[in-house]
Amino acid sequence: MTHAKTRIRAIPAALAAFLITATGIAWAADAATPIANPTGPHPVGRVDTTLANGHRTIAVSAWYPTTVAGQSPYIPAASDINRAHLAAQTAAWLRTPAAGPAMATATLPVTSAAPVDGTRLPVVIWSPGMGTPRWLSSGLAVDLAARGIVVITMDHTGESPAVDIAGRVHAGSPPDSTDTSYMRRALATRVADTRTVLDHLAQLPLVGPHLDLSRIAMAGHSYGGQTTITAMSSDPRIRTGVVLDGSAGWDGVTPPPAIDRPVLLLASGDMVHASWTHTRATIATIAGAGHYTGTDLPAFGCAPEFCGTINPHLGTELTRGVVAAWLDRELLGHQHPMPHDPALRWQR
Repeated sequence: MTHAKTRIRAIPAALAAFLITATGIAWAADAATPIANPTGPHPVGRVDTTLANGHRTIAVSAWYPTTVAGQSPYIPAASDINRAHLAAQTAAWLRTPAAGPAMATATLPVTSAAPVDGTRLPVVIWSPGMGTPRWLSSGLAVDLAARGIVVITMDHTGESPAVDIAGRVHAGSPPDSTDTSYMRRALATRVADTRTVLDHLAQLPLVGPHLDLSRIAMAGHSYGGQTTITAMSSDPRIRTGVVLDGSAGWDGVTPPPAIDRPVLLLASGDMVHASWTHTRATIATIAGAGHYTGTDLPAFGCAPEFCGTINPHLGTELTRGVVAAWLDRELLGHQHPMPHDPALRWQR
């Protein structure tokens, strides 16, 4: 099994506290979330844990339907200090430093470690974009869980800006997408992380006994979409894939694989990566969307070069609706029509 060599630095609590003071983060115990509420009928629970594969440890969150409504911090971390550091590091990497305070204090309508409601629940594994934490797509995860789907989000340790593992903040090294050797190693590590999650689904705390392991999908944003495609090509346990503004292949890294299972690409604007040309994927585009439209970043505020010119609420609504409808059809077997909107274009 191949892993990328990463440099992971544990951040002392004193340094994290200094960062909070230096960046002027103000605390509010009842801070509201700017993220749109889920549309499904179920309250949502979340449990955070870690999975190990040899020397490598990854942090994951499981989002699932429950019967208990509540509120939890947006960022999964052991303390407010750690949460502030994860927010500041992520906002800096994404060149949206002003978003850090809102990320650090935001909450979500989820209950930590609540009982699971349901049995034989379908599963979606989520891979974030390069240099992006798992929690930046929490809005989509909550929305799917409210519809009755369990979502497992994972951080790719060392590549994520920062991650809380057992109460310690580990800072990643900035990725270099221009280095094909680095990108190959990163992709191999990401696929290995995916296998680790797949292999441990039945043992996950709380949700494990409630999962239907015959109904597994994978989804990802940007390089997380490439991770989805590559993992699908080698692991038949993944029945369908969803790619948000990502590639099917990468020059010098990996060619587009031949996949005999359904794949959806939801791309921003009218730009579709050339690697999709000869695939059998279903392709839709959102006019005016930016690369991060499918994540939570628009809710925290970002420039049009990252989040496009589309109304953030509409971008979120379309992303959630298309992803949910695709999974409803391909994972659950319901034959409902896919969403339509003037901003949504189905190319094939």
